[in-house]
Amino acid sequence: MAQRMGRGGQGAATGKAAGKEPEGAAARRLDTVQLAALEKSFRDWAGAALRPDVALSRLRLLCVFLLLRATGARLGEVLGLDERRDLDCAAGVIRFAGREAQLPPEVCAEVAVLAAHPGAGRLAGRLLALDQGQVRRTFAERAAAAGLPRELSSPTVLRRSRAAEMLGGGVPLPVVQRALGQSSPVLTAAWHDWPDEEARRMVARFLDRERRRTSARNAFFGRVTRIVRGEVQALVQIEAVGGQRLSSVITMGSLDSLGLRQGRMVTAEIKAPWVLLARADAAHPERPPRAVQGADNAFCGMVASLRAGEVTTEVVTELPDGTAICAVITSPSAQDLGLAPGRPVWVFWSAFAVILNADGPDGPNGGLAREEGQTL
Repeated sequence: MAQRMGRGGQGAATGKAAGKEPEGAAARRLDTVQLAALEKSFRDWAGAALRPDVALSRLRLLCVFLLLRATGARLGEVLGLDERRDLDCAAGVIRFAGREAQLPPEVCAEVAVLAAHPGAGRLAGRLLALDQGQVRRTFAERAAAAGLPRELSSPTVLRRSRAAEMLGGGVPLPVVQRALGQSSPVLTAAWHDWPDEEARRMVARFLDRERRRTSARNAFFGRVTRIVRGEVQALVQIEAVGGQRLSSVITMGSLDSLGLRQGRMVTAEIKAPWVLLARADAAHPERPPRAVQGADNAFCGMVASLRAGEVTTEVVTELPDGTAICAVITSPSAQDLGLAPGRPVWVFWSAFAVILNADGPDGPNGGLAREEGQTL
């Protein structure tokens, strides 16, 4: 008979002091590649069933695995779910006792396939109510088939691995704690222990990323201060760490996909061919010339270097805060402007030329979600 635990999975902590993990538990987790191999093992196994009753049994176990994989929930919590009441695929959430967790659409789709199975009707509301021993044995078998060590085959390891993935992906510790329903952030943090060498590499990558944000050419790192939504496009205004104020126009779809909001940190980039130059008044360089007036983005700086070619010339301008802006213009234009190192010059560009990058959840390296600017 199927064993159904109450919602909340309190039985999962039997035999352990609350808030404690056995020594060395942090090391017992699967990385993302191993998790993918385990998922493939489950899917191949479920897809190989020939009899309808075996197919239903394996599909139930696959769905239990996918729910554990996606949410990091306790085994008892998942086995105690009523798929009709506790899974809201329209909203993309799963409801446990006292909390909700987000659910990927592909997992919802698998649960829908399970519910539509010809033999599932008699189990409605209890499709996930499997025996814990059966689940654990299946986990061990699927892990072995995937070439994984036996000690990494338990649902608890899956929970610990999900916590490590989320923390490694930049999800704040309190958010991970709430998502997993853990009573203490200390326990959550203990599941995310990195070897010394990997920790050094992660810090080095962070420092390099931080340096590039503030020293890269044609890049401004700063905070979104204002968003004006239109029917097709949106105006995004940014205050950079150097004090510059920039404007960017992006599509509404990109605004939403980047998750931009007031206060969000972003990097604004401008490609060198899109940067325009105007000669500054030597007596009053702070006064923008007529060519610059009305420009979406305009800043005065000093020519740092020129590299002239037969057709084009690369001009690097240094702004007062040290930001370097590189422009590529025709060589005759560079000569007409009378550019030379040390002379003041205005750099300016359209709001449509600004590319926005927002930090994304792609792991320790830090991902980028990008909106490509467009020329006028």
